[in-house]
Amino acid sequence: MSEAVTTPTDLSPAHRSLFDKAAASVKMQNASYAVQLLLPIIKEVPSFLEGRKTLRTAAALAHSGKKKLIDTSALAVMKLKTKAAADPLGVLYDLEEILATDPFNPSANEMLFTAANAAKMEQTAAFGLEMIMKGHPSNIKNMHKLAEHYMNINDPEKAIVVFNNILKVDNSDGEARRGVTNANARQSMNKQKWEGGDGGDFRKLLKNQEQAKQLEAQNRIGATKEQMMEQLAYLGAEYEADPNNVDTSRKIGELYERLDDYASALSYFQWALQLSNGDASLETKVNKIQDRLDESTIAQLQATIDADPTADSAEAAREQLKDLQQVRIEKLVTTSRDRVERNPTDPQLRFELGINLFNAGHPTEAIPELQRAKNNPAIRNKAMLALAKCYEAKNMLDLGVRQLQEAAGEIPTLDAVKKEILYTLGNILEKMGRKEEFLDAFKQIYEVDYGYKDVATRVESSY
Repeated sequence: MSEAVTTPTDLSPAHRSLFDKAAASVKMQNASYAVQLLLPIIKEVPSFLEGRKTLRTAAALAHSGKKKLIDTSALAVMKLKTKAAADPLGVLYDLEEILATDPFNPSANEMLFTAANAAKMEQTAAFGLEMIMKGHPSNIKNMHKLAEHYMNINDPEKAIVVFNNILKVDNSDGEARRGVTNANARQSMNKQKWEGGDGGDFRKLLKNQEQAKQLEAQNRIGATKEQMMEQLAYLGAEYEADPNNVDTSRKIGELYERLDDYASALSYFQWALQLSNGDASLETKVNKIQDRLDESTIAQLQATIDADPTADSAEAAREQLKDLQQVRIEKLVTTSRDRVERNPTDPQLRFELGINLFNAGHPTEAIPELQRAKNNPAIRNKAMLALAKCYEAKNMLDLGVRQLQEAAGEIPTLDAVKKEILYTLGNILEKMGRKEEFLDAFKQIYEVDYGYKDVATRVESSY
């Protein structure tokens, strides 16, 4: 970026003192006073971007919740058009006077973008569009303009964030999806100091088709992050040429998944699913990636709660966590039902529906699904374990014991599934007061895996 941004340490002592007072006023919620202090600084030092941002924060605080009886800002902005073309630097202050009372005004911020660009102030220009995005988060046209600007000034990291915001509003936006791919590839090029990138024609960066094939082969057997980013660059060119190619979208999604960028992976898998007219494997992938994103959000909320359980933020996190978990369970049940309706003879789908129904608190509905699923040898033991838990939830303990004993007898080695079966069996037997049988189930685990859950403590305390 060529813009020479002024920092607080670059200010004159007088301006620095005013800025410090303004920043303190914002913290003390005296926002109107901060606006008065900052306007003259921005007028005299237009390259002071941090001051411009602080001014906008103060303006937003000062006018939060207020509605103008008569909005004359559109007329005021129109009057500045001629001046903006002749004196782009000078018009920036005029716009700040408008934005001081209407910080998210789209027309004023867009003119700020245009004028700052003309004055070769790329970061200030970006700030104008950022404010529109903040105040009008569903304005896709503005976000595309901002993302394109970031790419033009070679800031692909910020472009990726904006493209992903677009996809949150409209997941079918193919241009945004291509933008994510191109921006990721550009980011990789910047890190490796490649030359010749023009922001879109990534095929030229690869020596030939043979190199692309080698990259794809590397990805099948294991590749470094840099190699996967190279492959993304190649696939970005493929996607640009044909965005409706299911295989290309699938490959891009797989690469993002391996790079742990699950939000980007989800957008490509969802697009591939849409193109495929309901491919079962892609539907499974979409559900798994979405579930992983939900798990990440749940983990973040739980971390907030664990950090300080008595804080207000923890209480808010608990409420959000409860809502998210409920929505997640309901979504899983709905998705599972839909898949079973489309493939009623698939036992794996029956099993998944049964598990989701049980987790949602519907053991009665889960039982017939799991009974059908256990007829498949590949998932029989897991289905019987789940059935036993359903019977336990309904206090039909003898039926639960019968399922677990049968399942345990069919597994010759003490693998992870059999350990869980025996552990569940022990707990149910203990509820039934059958102490010797309960201990026998736990001892089978104890003799092989001393550290399994609380088995050691419960076995040893019985002596």
